[in-house]
Amino acid sequence: MIYIMSDIHGLYSRYTAMLKKIDLQDEDKLYVLGDVIDRGPQSFEILEDIMNRKNTEMFLGNHEHMMLTYLEGSDTESWFYAQNGGKETYQKFMGFSEEKQKAITDYLKYDTTIIRHLNVNGHHYVLSHTSALTDIGDMFTKDYADNLMYVQNIVWNMLYDSVDSIPSKEKSPEEIILISGHIITRRLAESDEVFIRKYPNNYTWMDIDCGCAVGGSFGYLSCVEINDEGVISNIHYVK
Repeated sequence: MIYIMSDIHGLYSRYTAMLKKIDLQDEDKLYVLGDVIDRGPQSFEILEDIMNRKNTEMFLGNHEHMMLTYLEGSDTESWFYAQNGGKETYQKFMGFSEEKQKAITDYLKYDTTIIRHLNVNGHHYVLSHTSALTDIGDMFTKDYADNLMYVQNIVWNMLYDSVDSIPSKEKSPEEIILISGHIITRRLAESDEVFIRKYPNNYTWMDIDCGCAVGGSFGYLSCVEINDEGVISNIHYVK
């Protein structure tokens, strides 16, 4: 099975509850589409768990991007804006040993993904934190480790190839399903469930950021399940 979740934002209890709910096995594959950190209190517990799982692939989200660019000095403001919730994450990070800090930053810079194309039994998926870049192949953070600002627009949904550009793309001969997070679904449909929009040009967009960052009794952590036939067979929710 393939599982996809996004925007966990430091809520470790929801993350572990989801792992238990889907009963993740070693032979399964889990993709986490970024924004593991900030806002919630246990960013690094989630991140370290992901780092230690051989069957899990993490994507760079805008919050991890803000962390890295703050630490390297190329953007010393965005991470500390109140709405981004980076101050508590920074304080916890600075309490780690230099060895642990390096392990975390190296993982984010060299072992995370920006865009991943999946072809599962003829079904085409494009995964990212937030993007509609379908005309290029897979992208990895390691290729931009020395120029992280180059990918800023991709992880912030500010490119000409943002999700807003999907309707203007030429019709695809095959269905292409784009799965991303970043935009809380309640902003799109006044619902905390996964947002799905099909377009006449054979594209489908799924937004799976169901407001987990809000915490408390609001929002969900969602997880999309793709079966061995390449079909979305379930969408799981944890509140």
